[in-house]
Amino acid sequence: MKKIFFVCVIILISVNFCIAKEPTKESESVYNEDIFKALTSKDLTKADLAWHAYNTYGWECEEVVSVGPPQAGGFYYITCISGEKFRVYPRKGQYPQIKNAQGNYK
Repeated sequence: MKKIFFVCVIILISVNFCIAKEPTKESESVYNEDIFKALTSKDLTKADLAWHAYNTYGWECEEVVSVGPPQAGGFYYITCISGEKFRVYPRKGQYPQIKNAQGNYK
């Protein structure tokens, strides 16, 4: 019985290490290591979106907790840990525009 329990514990620990958790905080973005990677709108993690919101645009968004589906206007919403929402407009060959929920910079 102890052997079965031990094997189950080892399997559970292994599964947890194999599941990669997406980074969500601005401080976890790869852009902190290599700023040149920040010049794209492709394959953005929640941490990358938080990095742009906080560093590029000055929004109070140090962590992105959710990313919404694409909207008809060519943008999608992100929600920050504070509860504030922003619109993300991906742009080909450059970093995304991030505006407030109303679609402006105020």
